[in-house]
Amino acid sequence: MKKSKEIIASRNFKLIILIILQVIAVFFFINNLAAHRTVIYDLMVFSAILLGISILAKDDLNPVYKLMWVFILASLPIIGTVIYLFWGDRKITKRKAAEISYATFKSKTALFEFPRNVDPERLSGCESTCAKYLRNYAKAPVFENTTASYYGWGEKFFEKLLEELGKAEKFIFIEYFIISNGYMWDKTYEVLRRKAEEGVDVRIIYDAFGSMLDLPEDFWIDMRNNGIKCYRFNPIHFSWKLTDYTFLNHRDHRKICVIDGNTGFTGGINLSDEYINLKHCCGKWKDTAVMLKGDGVYALTNTFLKMWEYVSGDINEDYTQYAPTVSEKSDFFVQPYDDSPLDVENVSENSYFNVICHARKYVYITTPYLIIDHEMVTALSLAAKSGVDVRIIIPGIPDKKYVYYLTQSYYPELVRAGVKIYEYKLGFMHAKMFVRDDEQAIVGSANMDYRSLYLHFENCCAFYGGHIVQDVKNDIKETLKDCRQVTAEDIKKVPKLKRAVQLVLKFFAPVM
Repeated sequence: MKKSKEIIASRNFKLIILIILQVIAVFFFINNLAAHRTVIYDLMVFSAILLGISILAKDDLNPVYKLMWVFILASLPIIGTVIYLFWGDRKITKRKAAEISYATFKSKTALFEFPRNVDPERLSGCESTCAKYLRNYAKAPVFENTTASYYGWGEKFFEKLLEELGKAEKFIFIEYFIISNGYMWDKTYEVLRRKAEEGVDVRIIYDAFGSMLDLPEDFWIDMRNNGIKCYRFNPIHFSWKLTDYTFLNHRDHRKICVIDGNTGFTGGINLSDEYINLKHCCGKWKDTAVMLKGDGVYALTNTFLKMWEYVSGDINEDYTQYAPTVSEKSDFFVQPYDDSPLDVENVSENSYFNVICHARKYVYITTPYLIIDHEMVTALSLAAKSGVDVRIIIPGIPDKKYVYYLTQSYYPELVRAGVKIYEYKLGFMHAKMFVRDDEQAIVGSANMDYRSLYLHFENCCAFYGGHIVQDVKNDIKETLKDCRQVTAEDIKKVPKLKRAVQLVLKFFAPVM
């Protein structure tokens, strides 16, 4: 039953259904509208052409994304138009746009009025440049007075998470893409329910699609019945408005837990048993997280509150009442930031570009998926050709085989340029991390794929200097011991049929 649900919920299944509808529509025209079929079909083709022209004219779309949609429209002029209107466009209703815009304005105002922000000019050279971009375009201030702990495994993270949740006195904010029934959630829920009974303000946001297969439909109702405020992000429902379906393509992929405004967790780990290796679907699951204490937590709090205003409809929240009350001395600067698919700025991708382009000695990367655009391939290749030690760790045991094949399609060009690609032999690499030159690291929720970089709500933390950068580097170097490097010989041995399949998958990469 669960496998059937997964198949029905998949994007590929929906795409197959729409292609079948295309065929049915053609036969319908032939059999029932014989006298007018030419005129009607020509009008639909003309509409598809106009739509294709409008897509090509958009400045905020990736060229590969444009090309793919134009191809779909040319191949399937009737259903291709419907597919794009439902899934391809980034438009949302004016009401949704206004709500998100208002929450974003409130968040930005609260963050920049916080008295202990740091001027990016205080950072050195490259770090200052990267920090200025995030401050100006992601509206993300830089903080010091913040300590951080790095967790290289989900088990260690979960142990600390339970400990910190048990200390909550005022509020607990939780926002995750996936919450699944199992040991990890059961233990977390025990603490949350107890804290709610003690009068702590406990709030949960979970993505309706990400958690659809592993949570009962009435999960959010059960939470509320136990004193926990809970909302699903973007539940799937029937609507006559195309913009409602377009928005369904945008998922809340963030991972945030904030406790009393003074402690915050983020990274790649969801609240599901595979992340602590109690469920083994893809071998040993490798993922990472960080815990912040002090001023930098305020950015995580504000990211949560922005989404809370949207899902709850409560626009009267005073963000300043959740500001941190504890400042900690640290040996680094931190800049938590978030990304939205509803604006023209691709913050997650651009922040990764900044790390790659400013690397002088090395840049190490971990990602579960490597489904990247031409610009990212060029940046990685140029860095490697310029003498930078570029290493990327991806899973050795995939969670989705077709995505694994697609990831492998990028190997030839990258390896040819000198990029070193490693497959994690023990299982699934789910961590999303960048580190360069012992100076800067990013840990967060954004994968290196089109969905994370263009379609999802994401959040990450940029660290400048200090022990966290070293912790990330050391963990990656340790993980490399359990990896197999992909060689040019490996690439030559790939069967021709598999290469053909990869070529097709690569063309449709933007919707994978």
